Amino acid sequence: MKVLQFENVCLNYYSDKGETIALENVNFDVNQGEFLSIVGPSGCGKTTILSLISKLLTPTKGNILLNGVDITQINKDTKDNFIGYMFQKDQLFEWRTIFKNVTLGLEITHQNTQENIEYANTLLKKYGLWEFKDKHPHELSGGMRQRVALIRTLVLHPKIMLLDEAFSALDFQTRINVCDDIHTILKQENITSILVTHDITEAITMSDKIIVLSNRPAHVKNIHKMDFDKSLTPLKRRESENVSKYFDIIWKELNNEK
Repeated sequence: MKVLQFENVCLNYYSDKGETIALENVNFDVNQGEFLSIVGPSGCGKTTILSLISKLLTPTKGNILLNGVDITQINKDTKDNFIGYMFQKDQLFEWRTIFKNVTLGLEITHQNTQENIEYANTLLKKYGLWEFKDKHPHELSGGMRQRVALIRTLVLHPKIMLLDEAFSALDFQTRINVCDDIHTILKQENITSILVTHDITEAITMSDKIIVLSNRPAHVKNIHKMDFDKSLTPLKRRESENVSKYFDIIWKELNNEK
């Protein structure tokens, strides 16, 4: 089932210096539970696409559909269509305990019901953070902090999870481990996910599908479906010969300006 659809989406920026075309006729769709990555040259508009999905920006032309409904017609406070967002930094509050960080969104949106609190506890237990619930962020590793940030969003039952270079602030070894953790959690919870990354190998090993964007004004140059055993984690995928095959193809597309 298609959760998200981009139909000939264009975005223009306007300033005193004139008009800048950022996106031009962008078309793609994402299915329920699918993990999609977006790669492209620096400054081409990858994060702009996430901003459109999260309604921080409005398209100049075209349609963005969430479950078949134009996203501009959906109230951003509608719980059934909540869109989660993970950034490079975990944005945890150091003075709050892990449990208090996880339930922050519930407090802000006035959803801290007993049912949702129990769900938060379930996620903390399920993903190895229960014994740290009374700790503070500085007492956790970088990978565990990212897990907390993810669970903080999951308690709000997101329809789609947006990840904007969510692992780039981590060292290489931690980054690989966190990719495994986050991918496993999102797949187990059947969350539709969209990752923006500059790391081609990261995109290949985490994704069901990869979109390659052109230089600005960005359009979709190609969409690649990844051919891996569904049971493999991102770390195990790295052992596959398919990784180098996909890497070569995508690298050439990124460096071919046509």
